[in-house]
Amino acid sequence: MAGKRKNFFMVDNRIFEYGLKPRDIAVYCFLCRRMNRESNVAFPSRRDIANGCGIRKEETVDKAIKALLEKDLIEKFHRRFIDRREMNVELRYCTNNF
Repeated sequence: MAGKRKNFFMVDNRIFEYGLKPRDIAVYCFLCRRMNRESNVAFPSRRDIANGCGIRKEETVDKAIKALLEKDLIEKFHRRFIDRREMNVELRYCTNNF
């Protein structure tokens, strides 16, 4: 039975008190699901978030992330690194505890 306990994530009930759109809640839940429990950091791509939430356009993910940032429910960090003569940007999302 202990193995079953690892296959879930929890979201605080207060998420519904922020007046978020369903897409925003879906993206927040996806980030919580992908979050490292020790660091509270997740770094999925916009495409992964869209696919995981059933969202067609990555621009819709951007709108959801913007809404979550405005409500201080997540923080967004940019990390730049050079990989084979190209500069890449990795986005990391940190969910804020209530």
